[in-house]
Amino acid sequence: MKEKLKIFIWIFFSVIYNHSIVANSISKDSIITVKYGIYLKKINPDFKEGKFNAEFYWWAIFKNDKTKTGITNEEILNLEYVNGFECEIGGITKEIQESKELSPNLFYYTGFHQGAFYFNPDFKMYPFDVQTLNITLENSLLPINSLRFVPDSGSYLLSKQKKNNWGISDDIINNNNENYKFFKTEITSGIGIYNSNFGDPTFEPQSKYGRINIGVFINRPFAPYISKLIIPLMIILLLVYFVFFLPAEKIDISAGLTVTSLLSAIAFQLAISGELPEIGYIIYIDKVFYTCYFLIAISLAQSLLTFYLDDSGDEKKKRLAVNLDILFRILFPIVFFSSVVLFAI
Repeated sequence: MKEKLKIFIWIFFSVIYNHSIVANSISKDSIITVKYGIYLKKINPDFKEGKFNAEFYWWAIFKNDKTKTGITNEEILNLEYVNGFECEIGGITKEIQESKELSPNLFYYTGFHQGAFYFNPDFKMYPFDVQTLNITLENSLLPINSLRFVPDSGSYLLSKQKKNNWGISDDIINNNNENYKFFKTEITSGIGIYNSNFGDPTFEPQSKYGRINIGVFINRPFAPYISKLIIPLMIILLLVYFVFFLPAEKIDISAGLTVTSLLSAIAFQLAISGELPEIGYIIYIDKVFYTCYFLIAISLAQSLLTFYLDDSGDEKKKRLAVNLDILFRILFPIVFFSSVVLFAI
């Protein structure tokens, strides 16, 4: 009896296991895989508006036997730019320039897009920040269990470009714009998750759709921003630094230099902030300016203290005033350059 029971249990679980394998293989085979590629001709970011304009060619290659899948090519190409600005849903079909059947049930489509896209600039390390400009596509009809995207790596490998340059024209790579420069791309597949049934009780409470994302990474040239930001700040602080070489009784000159430098630094920071959008966090260059304000305030306080010590007539206090000047001549540049380096880490 026990042997029969064991045999029955073994047969039962074997049937369930085999059924699950068959079901999984069928479901995997039924998923349409779209090989997607892109070739960017131009890209122009607007950091203040959080948008960028792009011109690019795209292509899509996929196998589809609609008699088996029940899905038409038009449904497969019902794509939308997830972060597109004023992009029409399904408008990608209007961009198609060529379509052909490469072999039975293997289709090729190519087109051209010109438009704007949203992106979220991160200025925490400005002016040494890295920005990512994403172009994200998604099918608005077919969920992840019906359609998925993969990068067309084979086509990019044939181009013999470096992987970091996939899908980018030489015009973008060799861009000489002083505000930014391109340094790599990443083309990845992903999933868009929607935690809603959109009011339809027949829908699942959570739906998932396949996505393809093209990320263009840009940063700013180092040398121009050193000359535009750090050097002017150093000149402003140099005026303050002269305070430590003035006789203690020249308090009027010391006060004039520190106040003038403070106003210059504030005006300079406001001019730089005007180039950026309104942001609610402190950025790298702000921290450098705050260090400058601190040094200017300390310099004024030191001038007042040395004036008081020198004016007391006490020789010990006079020597202390001289020693303070020497000490601040050393500490002042160390604090400034240390802040420039440490805030960048």
